[in-house]
Amino acid sequence: MNTQSLHFYEPYEVDGQKYIHMEKKEDLGVWEPGLTQDAFTAKDKTDYKDIIEKVEKYGVCVIKNFIEPSKCDEILNEIEPHYYRHESWQGSPFPKETTVVTRSVLHSPSILKNVVGDRMFCDMAEHFLNEQNYFLAGNVINKCSSGFHLNSSIIYKVGPGAGDQGYHREDHIHHTIHKACDKFQYGSESLLGIGVAFTDMNKENGSTRMIIGSHLWGPHDSCGNFDKRMEYYVNAAKGDGVIFLGSLYHAASANHTKEDRIGGYFFMTKGYLKPEENLYLGTDVKLFKDLPMEKLKLLGMTISEPYCGHIDYKSPGHVVNPSLFKNDIEKGYYSETFKTSFDKKQ
Repeated sequence: MNTQSLHFYEPYEVDGQKYIHMEKKEDLGVWEPGLTQDAFTAKDKTDYKDIIEKVEKYGVCVIKNFIEPSKCDEILNEIEPHYYRHESWQGSPFPKETTVVTRSVLHSPSILKNVVGDRMFCDMAEHFLNEQNYFLAGNVINKCSSGFHLNSSIIYKVGPGAGDQGYHREDHIHHTIHKACDKFQYGSESLLGIGVAFTDMNKENGSTRMIIGSHLWGPHDSCGNFDKRMEYYVNAAKGDGVIFLGSLYHAASANHTKEDRIGGYFFMTKGYLKPEENLYLGTDVKLFKDLPMEKLKLLGMTISEPYCGHIDYKSPGHVVNPSLFKNDIEKGYYSETFKTSFDKKQ
């Protein structure tokens, strides 16, 4: 079996429930007494050196006044008709009170221009994601750059009563397994994201919480049991942005107010994370319609677990032949789920 991580854990079963034992994460990492959000907040979005240093150290950097609040209103107006949710979402991956707009960059010209196309965001993606390498070819050596491109552009409307989301790393979609390290290692990231507060975000209304420095954690460092001094609820005013690495553990929080909290999360990825040949653009959908499931899988019409390559959190095959993919969402996004136990292994 081809795996980077299955050998790290030993699942066991008690009364029909499968568990994996883990130890509490005791090490405080980059946390130090008196650390506040100011330590990882940039006041000037043109100060690249400051932003890069904060992302390297903490895994995250809050960008004050990323876009104008008036642009937030413009974006909210453009995406309003496109919210949806699936009935199977009853806490995983999202609370039932959460609705989303996927592929928002296609619904909102303002998102493409003012968020995804923002110069600072693109320059940060270039810095953290673009790879340059030498490749031998006969009697020459070629230098190539991978570049980067948009990976996802999803808006989340978290309604009143929504509960906490579980901590996760965004780059699990690429099956990225990180090694524990003392400082940031370039080349290990497949995603760089920016969260944008389209409404004010705070602890009370369910702002994103983040484990500072968790981008340096390895597979034995538990995001389910750690010293809560490393946990920060990001306070962001309307129009603020939050740059963070795909390896940083983060999660949406419970909304204890009577108003919706709306935030957009936009991730760039490495330019080579796609097929060599583009089989889709310019191809008539009818060509795929009568193909059997095994052929559709070969042509990339299914998601890679958990949901890489999805269209509105469904396999792309839904577009060409829904009958073959019925109950696709209800089956869930994971092959198997284990509970973590921090007691002595039974």
